[in-house]
Amino acid sequence: LDYLRCCMQGFANPHIRVVLEGELEVRRDGTLTYILEEGNFISEAGLHAGLMLTGTIESCASIVVGKNYDIDHRKEYRSKVEGKDTIPTKNKVRLLSWDRTELIHLLESDKSLRNSLKAALSWDIVRKLKLQRHMLTQNRVQNPAAWTRKREDQGISRYASILQNMLRHPDEVKNMSEVLTKYRIIHHIEDGDHERALAKCGWTEEEFRKGAKEGSYDEEEYEDITEEEFLNNRWRKVKRFSSKLVRSVTN
Repeated sequence: LDYLRCCMQGFANPHIRVVLEGELEVRRDGTLTYILEEGNFISEAGLHAGLMLTGTIESCASIVVGKNYDIDHRKEYRSKVEGKDTIPTKNKVRLLSWDRTELIHLLESDKSLRNSLKAALSWDIVRKLKLQRHMLTQNRVQNPAAWTRKREDQGISRYASILQNMLRHPDEVKNMSEVLTKYRIIHHIEDGDHERALAKCGWTEEEFRKGAKEGSYDEEEYEDITEEEFLNNRWRKVKRFSSKLVRSVTN
């Protein structure tokens, strides 16, 4: 990879990746929030906590190939041509990529592999936190207060993306409640953060607990309606409206 985006903020991402070589920059609204190095996973979306999400996850940040960085001198490496600085050199990046759905199905069929990957992902979370601290000591953060706020914003957005994926299958929400709680504990997602993330998805806390959105159509609820039930007050209104609609179209 050259100076390319691995993921784009706000776009659906169907992959889980791991860095094999090089350095990537994670940017939330253009602000550098953390660094990814060899062995770091990308877009695991709660898999370390046991969330087995399939399909796509909306990216909470853009991930781009970073520039080489000289830790000793705290500046970017620059190639020299006749004693003059030129464009900063780019580092070589290699990634291993899996289709999220295919990987999840494989993990569901192999418990040993699933446990091994969860252990690796848990250690990866610790490594990422250490890398964030290193960014401060290496002066790669210009405004620590603004940087912290942006990281917190990214964390809530990441959680909202996880909820968004789960809410595509509301019937499975209750089955995932325990591992979702585990994720919230690990990442310090408070009740207020949880409610804001739900609101971003267009859901309320009550709807989330019930596993159904207010006013949504449930086929099972209506598939066995009898003629007598159909003619009650509720359904008579629907029938009258339908009749008026038909007359307006045919006249």
